[in-house]
Parts: sequence; C-alpha cells; structure tokens
Amino acid sequence: MNRRNVLASAVAGTALLVGAGLAYTSRPRQHPWLAVDLVIKRLQSLDADRIQTVQPWPRARTLNHLAQSVEFSMSGYPIPRSPLFQHTVGRTAFNIFQSLGYMSHNTAEEIPGEKVFAGDVELAKQRLLRSLTDFQDFQGTLHPHFAYGVLDKSEYAKAHVMHIADHLAPAERG
Repeated sequence: MNRRNVLASAVAGTALLVGAGLAYTSRPRQHPWLAVDLVIKRLQSLDADRIQTVQPWPRARTLNHLAQSVEFSMSGYPIPRSPLFQHTVGRTAFNIFQSLGYMSHNTAEEIPGEKVFAGDVELAKQRLLRSLTDFQDFQGTLHPHFAYGVLDKSEYAKAHVMHIADHLAPAERG
C-alpha cells in the first residue's frame, strides 16, 4: 500500500470515529438528577455559611457567579463567543457534558463580561435561588449561551444544574 492510500485510510478512519463520537454525544440522555427543582431544594437545605466550593473564590463570589449565569440565560450574556465557536467547540462541549450528565470546566474562569460580586454569603445564596426560580417561571425567549450557543429550556436547565454542581464541593451536590 502506498503512502497516499495509508494517509487516506487514516483520515477516513479518523473522520468516521469523530463522526460517530459526535453522533453519540449529541443524543440527549436522561439524567434525573439534572433538575432545577432538585438544586433549589438542596440549596434551601444548606446553611449559606457552610457551603463549600471547589475554587479559590469566596463563597459569595461563587454563588453570585452562578446566579449571574442563570440570569444571563434570560437577559443575554455580555460578551458571547463567536458564532463559529458556539456552533463547533461550544456545542460539542455541551453535548459531551449533557451526555455524561456532568460538567468539568475551569471553575476559576469568569463568564466574559460578568460583574464580580462578593458580599454577604446568605444574600448571594438567595440571589442564586431567586435566579433559579425566575428561570423556572421564565416564559420568554432564552438568549444564546455565551459558549454553547442556542439552547432550549431543557438544555439550559441541564447546563445550569451541571454548572452549579461543578462549582460546589461534592458533599454539597446532594
């Protein structure tokens, strides 16, 4: 077999594997724990001063970050990634997270354009709870996620729950 045939076979095999992987991860799977109402109940049961997070931010900063992410889904993200990024890398990452039922991301990275709030932990917890309740009740058009692009309400709910879980210490996730 000559080099051209070997290279063509390798490219075709790689494309087939990538295509199969994308098809597999793009199928939504049922993960009953990815429910906003379960997160609300869990957060309500936690003492704000005892909530543990996984990154070096203060607890209030983390809870405000999570609340802003939920709020931005309804009001619009300040600085979205390019449509090309959203339709390729972003959507692929979301599909993988959705397929796995959990997210793993850099929890010390801010949402582009977010306002940094620290302050009182209890107020930040209440803000997060209010944002989740507002999201559940929201009837308008959701704005594209800054990285994942257009998500329907069910997909956004999963994204919010996975995002919150990724920032909280394992014992806090419930």
